[in-house]
Amino acid sequence: FDGKFTTLISVALALSLIQIVLGTQVRQFVDEQVKVLGDGQIGLALQNPDVAFYIHRSFSLLVLLVNVFLFIRNRKLKLGFGKMNWVISLIGLEIATGVIMFKRGFPLGSQAAHLVIASLLFGMQFYLLLEAKSAKNTR
Repeated sequence: FDGKFTTLISVALALSLIQIVLGTQVRQFVDEQVKVLGDGQIGLALQNPDVAFYIHRSFSLLVLLVNVFLFIRNRKLKLGFGKMNWVISLIGLEIATGVIMFKRGFPLGSQAAHLVIASLLFGMQFYLLLEAKSAKNTR
């Protein structure tokens, strides 16, 4: 058991929730742009993004860094939380789909993948938090 790990998992979960909320704001902006530009012009929706986009993009680095720290701590202290591998993989996929949406103009399926991966990430982090708290109670 490592109390710092448990606390940081809680922080990581909160950061992911904030990131999801920021993502919904970006999506709202995209929807508004599509109304102005026309249905076939979703690829142009982020040509002049609002501040929420830049915060969402930059905040992803904080989410990544906190989780990489947790990953390293888990390995270094041999805490045995194998799901951290999944968390890091999901964050990598999440960032990749975000970049693809921005650079490639929202190709078919990219938004759905981005949302599903975010949901899986949040669920995995929540499960990890429960595991970490359970480890505390068994020791």
